[in-house]
Amino acid sequence: MRRSDRRSRPARQRLGNVVAQKHEGSRMSGLRERLGRLRSESVSQQSQPPASLEEEKIADATDQEGESFAVPKAFRSIGVAQKETEFGSFLLRKIEYSFPYRHGTHELADLHGCSPFLQPIAFRQNKKDEVIAPEHLLFLDTETTGLGVGTGNVPFMIGFGYITETAFVVEQTLIRHPGEEKAMLSYLLGHMKNKSHLVTYNGRTFDWPVLTNRFILNGWRKSGADPGHIDFLHPSRALWRTTLPSCRLSTVEVERLGIQRGEDVPGSLAPALYFQYLSDGNPDHLHGVYTHNEKDILTLASLCVHFGLLLSGRNDAEIIEASESEELFRTASWLEQHGEAILAERLFDRLGEREVIGEGGWSLALAARFKRSGQYARALPLWKKASEYAEAATAPKLDAHVELAMYFEHRDKRLDMALHYAEKALELALRRARLISDAKKRREEKEALQRRVARLREKISRASERKS
Repeated sequence: MRRSDRRSRPARQRLGNVVAQKHEGSRMSGLRERLGRLRSESVSQQSQPPASLEEEKIADATDQEGESFAVPKAFRSIGVAQKETEFGSFLLRKIEYSFPYRHGTHELADLHGCSPFLQPIAFRQNKKDEVIAPEHLLFLDTETTGLGVGTGNVPFMIGFGYITETAFVVEQTLIRHPGEEKAMLSYLLGHMKNKSHLVTYNGRTFDWPVLTNRFILNGWRKSGADPGHIDFLHPSRALWRTTLPSCRLSTVEVERLGIQRGEDVPGSLAPALYFQYLSDGNPDHLHGVYTHNEKDILTLASLCVHFGLLLSGRNDAEIIEASESEELFRTASWLEQHGEAILAERLFDRLGEREVIGEGGWSLALAARFKRSGQYARALPLWKKASEYAEAATAPKLDAHVELAMYFEHRDKRLDMALHYAEKALELALRRARLISDAKKRREEKEALQRRVARLREKISRASERKS
């Protein structure tokens, strides 16, 4: 047993008792005080001699890189070793995935070719026109003691990944007590020196703000610009928020990346497992946390390949074949927003050939796009299909009928058809009135349709008089 482990065990046991007895909320709020107590006890006991000569030998055993093996066997069994730095020590685990290596449907070696195509995402998120080089990306995911971004939230594990010529590398740092945090943070900063962008999933609003606070509390001051961000939560929501149960990373990886983790520790349990480790010193509690964090980083790399292929246009046929219509429309719209107009138009064209199934919200949006560009011949069949569905729906939408009424009145000049769709829209509005709680909205909707019907009837009457 290492001297520091032996000396801090009473403190960890006291912390574990508090954790077990208190409610989750009070445990989180008292974390800063408990960690502070651990720090002071660790510092005050540094001068104590080791319990035995054998323990001293173990504590002094290091390899050429300064990594100490004075860690429990349960840590060493998963490749965890002690890392020494100028600021002290922490635990480090390093895993290399030699190419070829496939995580889900994507080969991670494709990061070399796909990463430059992520430039439109980086530009929208950072407002900087920069070249994206795969060797300058750092894939980042943290496990923290809480959910907020305040100073009381401590990242006890920082996982990051990066690509080399021959492998994708994952490194995971862990602190056993607060005195190791500065060493862990300094190691992360060393790996950030030649990186231009952090690749995360909600890292721009969570992981990075948490780390920024910890840098400040450990004595670092901001110098230079923050790293760029490629946060895949936002593209994922743009594509899948209406077609997946949620846009949690665990859902996206199963439904869209072909990744099956099997048994997995949810990230929400990571703080409790870490507190249990602090309480009894058993590394087994953290094995699942290590695996969860490791897989999150690999999934970030897989997402990088996925969106790179999407922006490069290399998997158009696969997207068209596999995507349901709503998702295909959102994908095409997303590509258009990111400057890929030709790719987007290709998907819009194929989408226009599909049958409207269900509510067909995408069909109205696509028809509106065709209308803006003057392509009424392409918008018309979409409106008609949507109107047929609306007439059979329990809670019908009026948009298609109103668009058809305007089209036949102003462009086709067939007033009888315009009146037909206007009257149908009024009929649907009266049918769904009970579903609209806003009385003002109900009244305004009905009055607008009544005016349209009255105007069309008057136009038809005048036209009949002229003919006679």
